Amino acid sequence: MIDTLWEPQPLLSLQSWVGSAPGWTPVARFLSLLGDTAGALVLFSWVRWRAGRMSALALVGLFMLTGLVDLTLWELVGLPRPDEPGIVVRDDPAVSSFPSGHTVTSLALFGWLARQGHLPRVVPWAVVPLVMLARLYLGAHYLGDVLAGVLIGLLLLWSHTRLWPVLRRWAERRRFRFWASNGIGMVVTMSAGVFLFGGDRRAWQVLGYFAGLVVGLLLEHRFLRDRPATEPHARRFGELVFGFAVLLAVLGPAHLGATPPVQGVLYFLAMLWGTFLFPALLATRHRRGGRTLPLQEALLR
Repeated sequence: MIDTLWEPQPLLSLQSWVGSAPGWTPVARFLSLLGDTAGALVLFSWVRWRAGRMSALALVGLFMLTGLVDLTLWELVGLPRPDEPGIVVRDDPAVSSFPSGHTVTSLALFGWLARQGHLPRVVPWAVVPLVMLARLYLGAHYLGDVLAGVLIGLLLLWSHTRLWPVLRRWAERRRFRFWASNGIGMVVTMSAGVFLFGGDRRAWQVLGYFAGLVVGLLLEHRFLRDRPATEPHARRFGELVFGFAVLLAVLGPAHLGATPPVQGVLYFLAMLWGTFLFPALLATRHRRGGRTLPLQEALLR
């Protein structure tokens, strides 16, 4: 019974039902981004701008956890990607088919945000099945891979929900120097690995993600104080639309034929925008009680 989940028939049926119209492939690729580094970056920015640094860092920790679990299982299982006759393979990552990392990531991240009240609870129920269908349509996974991704994502979400309060108390007792030195060390190590051993598209994206995060947090510590938004809803909506417009304008070219190193640079800039540049821009505009915010004071000194 379980073996049938790794048979080609479900993929063949889905691809036959959807059809081979060329317009479906870019749609499926876009949906896949919701469970990839791009989705994690956009969600980080959303939480950072709405709820502040600590809530956003909780999401970063969960993203790192999903990545570590995926990498471990890919190495341990080593299941080949679908390649049976009749299956149209439109995406063929050079890692194990089991589990579906996009499914794991989308369920964990969107589920976490819904549990914390940052997204409506219906959103994960809509996003995760679409990501699963997109991965199947692209021929990247068997049905068993995406179903296993759901189970693993649920387990990681449950674990992170219970461990985060403990981790947060531990993190708040650490000095900034601790996080700065470890963050810089992590980025240097990742950079050395990518440059010495080579890196695919995903490796450069992840490097840009974490490099932008570390540099952004260092600049934020120097110039900004972490304050959740308190502006009127209408004003916040307009600002968020502008923030996401710039974010997507930076990320867009990364998925339009850019080389992996260029993708890394664009992801760095996008993460820097989400972590520091956009909050800094808002800080220069907002006045509270007639006093300028710290960034303005620093720039005017």
